[in-house]
Amino acid sequence: MTAPVVFQIENGQVALAPVDRAAVGYTDAWQAPAGKTALTVTLADYDPATNFGCQITSGKLTASKQSATVDRPATFCAPAGSTAVAQETTYTLDLEFLQDVTVRDGLSAFLAEHDTEEAFFLLSLNEGTDPPRAIGRINLHDAGFGGAPRANLTDTVSFDCKRKPDRLYGTAASSRLVTGTRVATDTPA
Repeated sequence: MTAPVVFQIENGQVALAPVDRAAVGYTDAWQAPAGKTALTVTLADYDPATNFGCQITSGKLTASKQSATVDRPATFCAPAGSTAVAQETTYTLDLEFLQDVTVRDGLSAFLAEHDTEEAFFLLSLNEGTDPPRAIGRINLHDAGFGGAPRANLTDTVSFDCKRKPDRLYGTAASSRLVTGTRVATDTPA
């Protein structure tokens, strides 16, 4: 029997970049700037001013199970009923952060400036270069402003993912890339 694996985020990173549809070679399939993958993308691929890791107190890619119900009519030999049908999981990028309203180029100003825009995200749980990390596309929205006097100003945001994110699991020595289209690639193979 093996021991359980316990992981703690020591130096995570969150970076955002507005989607630039005029970028050379752009396609709607891109999950990161310049069409990089979760295996090849780096913090340098995002504008350095949008690396907000030091403001984030919690960052999580949240999966939500989706299902629909299909009704079937009664027949001569069976009563009416319904069947649950699984549908594709939906995701949100959920962030808790320290409001940085006194910082000219901070997260608060970025969200206000890019309200309603589509952006690429990088959620790295290990310094931005090594796994584990996730990339994808989200719809940005503005965040709160202010709060209680003489208290740390915090806020939370939940960004809807445009599609299933790509995730890189493992370590720098051995990883598995699982794309939003459920293609898995191991490194080394």
